Amino acid sequence: MTSIIAAIYSVLGLFYVLLFLFAAYSLYAMISAAPFVPTAKKRVKKMISLSGLRNDMTMMDLGSGDGRIVFEAAKTGAHCVGIEINPVLYYWSRIKQGIRPRKNVLFRRESLWETDVSHIDVLTIFFIHPKMEKLMKKLRTEMKPGALIVSYAFTFPGWQYEIKDDKIYVYRVER
Repeated sequence: MTSIIAAIYSVLGLFYVLLFLFAAYSLYAMISAAPFVPTAKKRVKKMISLSGLRNDMTMMDLGSGDGRIVFEAAKTGAHCVGIEINPVLYYWSRIKQGIRPRKNVLFRRESLWETDVSHIDVLTIFFIHPKMEKLMKKLRTEMKPGALIVSYAFTFPGWQYEIKDDKIYVYRVER
């Protein structure tokens, strides 16, 4: 009986540790970029469709959360990369990847501010307004000309989008 109680306390302890990590990294994400907000499947499909993603392209989702955009984009055959700093969300994506392996999907746990985006053809993002200008400077400087950025819900200040469909904005990098 005591071993069952000990096991229950161990599971509860692990749950609280994971909950704390999730909350701490969610707070960090909100300060540095955006909180985790799952994007509706309908919007994910629309984002991928508007990007024109093909199997000869590389796609990256900055702040990939639970990986839903990466997994949907992978259906095109493109090489898809998810960048996530929150360890709970990162490992959840990796678990999902392990359950249904895809050779064209990769998840990396790192800060989006330190991520190399120079080789990316299509970048998807969900950011909050206070950080959009900082992100815009990074992307315009580091991404290759002709690359596309698909932003859900938020626009870049002073940068004209090529396509607007509901709350989805598509930008082309030019130099």
